[in-house]
Amino acid sequence: RMIRPALAGVAFTVNPVTGEDEVVIEACEGVGDALLAGNAEPLPADHPLLAKHRAAIETMARAVQRHFGCPQDIEFAVEDDRLFLIQARPVTRIHFGAASGEWTNADFRDGGVSATVCTPLMWSLYDTIWEGALKGFLREIKLLDGDFQAGRMFFGRPYWNLGAVKQCLARLPGFVERKFDEDLSAEPRYEGDGHRTPVNLWTIVRALPSILAIERVWKSQDAFDQHFLDGGYEALEEKFRAVPEDATAGLRDLIETGYRVVETNYFRTIFCTSLAKMDFTEAFPEADYAALVSNLPSLSHFEPVRVMAGMKQRGEQDVAPLMERFRHLSRRELDLRTPRWDEDRDWVESLFAQSGDREPPRRSQTYRRAFVDTLRALPKRKRAAFRKKLARLRRFLWLREEMRDLSTRLYYHLRRHVTEIARQRGLGDAIFFLTYQEILAGDHAGCDRGREVYESYRNFSAPNEIGARYGTGDTTPPTVSGEGLRGIAASRGVARGRAFVARTIEEAMGAESGDILVCPSTDPAWTPVLARVAGVVTGTGGMLSHAAVICREFGLPAVLGVPGAMKAITTGSSLVVDGNRGLVFPEEH
Repeated sequence: RMIRPALAGVAFTVNPVTGEDEVVIEACEGVGDALLAGNAEPLPADHPLLAKHRAAIETMARAVQRHFGCPQDIEFAVEDDRLFLIQARPVTRIHFGAASGEWTNADFRDGGVSATVCTPLMWSLYDTIWEGALKGFLREIKLLDGDFQAGRMFFGRPYWNLGAVKQCLARLPGFVERKFDEDLSAEPRYEGDGHRTPVNLWTIVRALPSILAIERVWKSQDAFDQHFLDGGYEALEEKFRAVPEDATAGLRDLIETGYRVVETNYFRTIFCTSLAKMDFTEAFPEADYAALVSNLPSLSHFEPVRVMAGMKQRGEQDVAPLMERFRHLSRRELDLRTPRWDEDRDWVESLFAQSGDREPPRRSQTYRRAFVDTLRALPKRKRAAFRKKLARLRRFLWLREEMRDLSTRLYYHLRRHVTEIARQRGLGDAIFFLTYQEILAGDHAGCDRGREVYESYRNFSAPNEIGARYGTGDTTPPTVSGEGLRGIAASRGVARGRAFVARTIEEAMGAESGDILVCPSTDPAWTPVLARVAGVVTGTGGMLSHAAVICREFGLPAVLGVPGAMKAITTGSSLVVDGNRGLVFPEEH
């Protein structure tokens, strides 16, 4: 029926101008037609009629967002003090001002804590390490004198301070902002290369303390990681294998003496890898990077594939040994709500049923050929530096993946402690919507708010970058035509096959042998799935991503960081993945 409102207007559940998590209300007296048409001024915020109904409007707006799982643009009206919801639709574009800073979920989104909406427990753990590890590392290499906020949540997902990190790295000779953004698969809107730091005597002298410090950190981190891999981690883990009767005290000890050490050094290894890549590519920009970092030493990520292949060859069917040996693995390793393999027999059986009886292929000739060809083309005076820088880069790429495996093993113990506390307190899955600080303090008051935020953004496609120099992008889906879609040539080779589009690892299980897998991103949990496809296309991810490393080791042509890939490509279409040029196009092209 037609109502006769005293107040009518619109409410946005996020600020469409700044991106802040706040309800923005614009209203007028009477019907809202003139306001919506732009022919009437909205009431001031302190108008008595608006002030009277503000709380009810905000409550309704948040309830609508929670129902749909994404920010909403709502029309409302108030008649006789009764609030009516007229319509609701998703917010399609959010802008950010300069005051927002520059933030990204790069590396966090590639199968990490930002791959989907994040629980308060997971982010509280991650953030406590990230905050200290990132800034501590930058201070250690003499690039940070002051302070900044390292990470924060937007839209229920973690982001890290891209702007602050770039300000630090800009002190290094040869830093190119656009190149740094491209490595992260960020999509800047600024012109040209952005900030460039020239390489000259002055910039080298100024950066000399940092250059020397970076050399020291590379050596010390390499030594620590090797110690950990040689038994240091096993010794640390031993004390946490059994959950004590006082599970809360056990969790505190696990976080403070176990998790802090493992995760801090995992992050430090990531930072060392990024610096090693920058150092190598700046010195040898024309080198075939993707080929030169393939064929790494054996990675732990591939062990389940090798073990399953051996079981198939021997005719074994019982997956219990797999569940025990790889108990720390799961479908989503950086989501503590997700059961691990020792709790998820159906998943392990599905993986095993679809696994092949052949071990992962190797591409030793690709690496050796690229190494020899590059070395021959270089002047003799540059060959020693090439060998040293490449060896260091390959070493840290391998170490990073091995440290990720140790990190995953530690999360297994965190989940066991947390679920035991939930059992003792009768919390069920509510415990995941508390921060670890609240769990240790026995404070459960924040659970409802934590769950509300989680559910309010569960269906939202959050922007990868936030800030005035980055856009949310055109929402019109691209089409795969002409020159095709362009991304990052992360793994060499060309593959042709049927496209299989999957948003989750569960959906990816439907891919058949020889398909081209198209997905938002992958992480080590996807390794058994990747063992049977012919090529990979992802919406996010760069040259240093887990997807890039795993695809290169499998010898899978891969184009990563393809904007719009999930919308432009449909399952069943014939696709060509050109991992040499970073192009994806239809078979008939």
